[in-house]
Amino acid sequence: MSNISNDIRIFGARSSGKTSYLATLARCPQRLEDKYPGLEVICRTNETKKLIDLVIDILEQGMSIAGNSYDPKLWDTLPEYQFIIKIPGNKQRKGIELDLLTKDFPGEFFYDIPRTDKQDDIKTWIDDLFSTDGWMIMMTDWEPRNDISLYKPAFEKLYEELSGRERINPDLKELRIAVVMTKCERGELWPCRLDPDEDLFEVRLPETYKFLTQKFKPDRLQFFACSAFGILGDDLKNFDPRPNCLFEEDGTPEEDAATLRDPRQWSPYGLIPPLYWLATGIRLEE
Repeated sequence: MSNISNDIRIFGARSSGKTSYLATLARCPQRLEDKYPGLEVICRTNETKKLIDLVIDILEQGMSIAGNSYDPKLWDTLPEYQFIIKIPGNKQRKGIELDLLTKDFPGEFFYDIPRTDKQDDIKTWIDDLFSTDGWMIMMTDWEPRNDISLYKPAFEKLYEELSGRERINPDLKELRIAVVMTKCERGELWPCRLDPDEDLFEVRLPETYKFLTQKFKPDRLQFFACSAFGILGDDLKNFDPRPNCLFEEDGTPEEDAATLRDPRQWSPYGLIPPLYWLATGIRLEE
């Protein structure tokens, strides 16, 4: 089993499920282990272990996870998590032991990336992005207009920054980017998860997809589908396509608040493949 260290940043739009993703990874539900026999996730720091408490106290008790607060001046308060993730090998993949260090950026940061009036405020945040091995950028498509109003401008600015910094630091040409469509438990997304390039990103976020595929080769950037909640039954013997999540009935927008419908049927999808690809450059399929 190869030992690999990987320092990544997880960021993306507000309410795209970044913290829920990390909390689910820390909890490592049984059905996630079933997909990867021998999978082991070890939380290395107290802050990381708090993610498990978050799941037990909130998600599994019918409450939703709140997003991180955002103040560009309070960089030192940004959560930092460290995991050891042991992914055993089989005929399709080599086993790795991944020492993963990651920071969970509030979604508001993503909105500030293309704004010229915010560049001084977020300079420390941007500099940090370019000190890492890779990015996991999480996206949703709750509002189709985000394709051209949010996602594409943010990626254009990131590409501009990356291109400029690569000329000074050629090592940045090795930085990988995993672009992840989250919350794929939704009925209109679940059947499309198997081919996220064409069935999710090209269809639902066409301008962003076109820009990214023109600027980055596949060895630098890959598209993934993910669901921290999964559906109620994802095997042939017990298939139930309903999302394993419930939404608040107090008028809170669906994209802001969701919790597990049935913790006993918790089967997240797509958590491991983007991490494995960021670390190895090899794609896994679920």
